[in-house]
Amino acid sequence: MAENELSAMTRQCASGRRFEDIETLRSEIAAWSTDINNTQRGVDWQMKVEDARGKLMSIYPQIKL
Repeated sequence: MAENELSAMTRQCASGRRFEDIETLRSEIAAWSTDINNTQRGVDWQMKVEDARGKLMSIYPQIKL
């Protein structure tokens, strides 16, 4: 989810723009962030946990206790 938000911020807020200083960049990102947080978009997960564990086992092995 974090990668999606960073990608959206880059495309919607910063892409193709030059900022005069870091304060301007921070201000623009804060305004974008406030707007996005007010709309509360969700994530539509396409995979169930059991399916993800099977497909991603090499990345996230199950730990047996």
